[in-house]
Formats: sequence, structure tokens, C-alpha cells
Amino acid sequence: MKDKKYIFNASFYTTPDYRHQWEEWLNKDLFPFVAERVPDSESEVFQVLSEVNQDMLVFSVQFRCSTNDQLDYIRKETVPVFNEFRARFGERVTNFNSVLNKLD
Repeated sequence: MKDKKYIFNASFYTTPDYRHQWEEWLNKDLFPFVAERVPDSESEVFQVLSEVNQDMLVFSVQFRCSTNDQLDYIRKETVPVFNEFRARFGERVTNFNSVLNKLD
């Protein structure tokens, strides 16, 4: 994974009631969309563990890329996917995206 230093990070906040629906969207919509367009990207999902989350579940979904161009492509091309996500879930599952660059 050393050559995968560029990361598109999508953070999600939800409740246990919507976790299954969010995971379904992730596996049926977001992962296939990115895998089709950037086949050599690697994805990982983390749950953020913190006492300040209260009753919320917080997840970090990361797509690791080899080049900045791949990262920019994911960032730009997933806009419609995230727009559909917001229309589907509203405030029940919220999201923000960020871009990370692994320091050597």
C-alpha cells in the first residue's frame, strides 16, 4: 500500500437504525461506482470510536489511490453519487468528504 498515498475520505454519521441501509448503499452504489472508474484504487472502512459520538455511529470510508489524478477523478466524479445519497437519506445519515495525502 506504500504507493497508495492519496486518499479520498468519506465520513458518515448515522444511528444504529440506519446502519444497514447505509451499508447497503455503500456496497451497491458507492463501492461499485469507484471500482468501475478507478479499478486499482483500494477501499477501506473504519468505525470511528469516540466517547463524544454519543448515540451516533461514525464511519470513515477511504479510497486509496496511486496518483493525484485518480484522487481528483474520484472526488469530482462521485458528486452525483453523493447527491443521490443526500436525497435518499436526508439528515438520517450525514456525510462530509475530505482529501488526504499520506506524508512520508
